[in-house]
Amino acid sequence: AFFLLSTMTLAVIQSFSVSILTAMHGVSFEAATLTLTAYMLCGALGMFVGGFVAAKSQHSDRVVALSMSAAAVLLALCGTRLFGATLTMVVLAATGFAVGVGGPSRDMMIKKATPQGATGRVYGLVYSGLDTGFAISPLIFGVFMDRGWYGATLFGAAAVLLLSVVAALGVGRHTVVTS
Repeated sequence: AFFLLSTMTLAVIQSFSVSILTAMHGVSFEAATLTLTAYMLCGALGMFVGGFVAAKSQHSDRVVALSMSAAAVLLALCGTRLFGATLTMVVLAATGFAVGVGGPSRDMMIKKATPQGATGRVYGLVYSGLDTGFAISPLIFGVFMDRGWYGATLFGAAAVLLLSVVAALGVGRHTVVTS
């Protein structure tokens, strides 16, 4: 469930952020695509930093929950129109960093929760959530976009990301019980 939900949010950003930024803030196509690029690059930087965090943390689920919660708040702020175009683009890029920080801890969390001898099956199941999330997210959030509910699209993606936090904490509880 975690991978499906968190990937749904990524699919919203990749599929719709350019259209959302141009519709909500009137930014140029070039500025909007630059923001998407900044989101992805900040995500990569966040993963780099997150690797050091994961190496020091005994509680991968909490790192994931904290980083994804921060990302959800930032993403929801992008949907409010509280900020002008430039600050919204910066906040969206920062969202990528927050998501990225949780990436290495996410992988460690899954590794810790995997029973011995079941790694292939577990990773196959877990990572199939990625493809499923990417497939269904545009179907769901495309309806929002078609209706011109651009802010609601970002709020919905933030809500789905918060649901992924619940899933991560569930995996963390399972890990504690089985270790």
